[in-house]
Amino acid sequence: MLRVTSFVHQFIKITFTQASTLLDLTLGNGNDALFCLQRGHRVIGLDIQTLAIERSEARCHDYPKHVFHQIDHALLDTVIHEQLDGVSMNNGYLPNGNEHITTSLSSSLIALEKSIMLMRPLAYLIVTLYRKQAGGLHEAEGIETYLSQNKKLRFDQSYTYTNDDLAPLVLIFQKVDEGS
Repeated sequence: MLRVTSFVHQFIKITFTQASTLLDLTLGNGNDALFCLQRGHRVIGLDIQTLAIERSEARCHDYPKHVFHQIDHALLDTVIHEQLDGVSMNNGYLPNGNEHITTSLSSSLIALEKSIMLMRPLAYLIVTLYRKQAGGLHEAEGIETYLSQNKKLRFDQSYTYTNDDLAPLVLIFQKVDEGS
């Protein structure tokens, strides 16, 4: 079975062009940012933790088409003022970091709403929800409900592991082209 990160990377690989600008709302260790940069994408990354920014910068320093901001993703509109071709969010905590510093439903919903406003028509939103960690199921359910009811988005696809109700869940939505 394909890992959720591999599934997301395959989707990115076949969906976005080299000219794409992608927003990583939760940089973490910079693995997704690096994957995108290696394919020529421009990456804007956010994370609230200094350690995440440091790890991501170290991992991505050879690729100039990135800018990382240490900021709560709910405040993204203070640093991003351009249209986006894609947005990704991995909810939870920083791997190999402090497990008590996690994303929260309230800030994630604000970040998603602001991200959707910056997305171009037909841009993609990729959200990976880690449901097993403390508070993860509550956050996942809230985000899934919000996205499925958002009239600016249409559901594209999902991916998870079978036989595990709390396995990581990837949700992919596309922004509706309101001009067509």
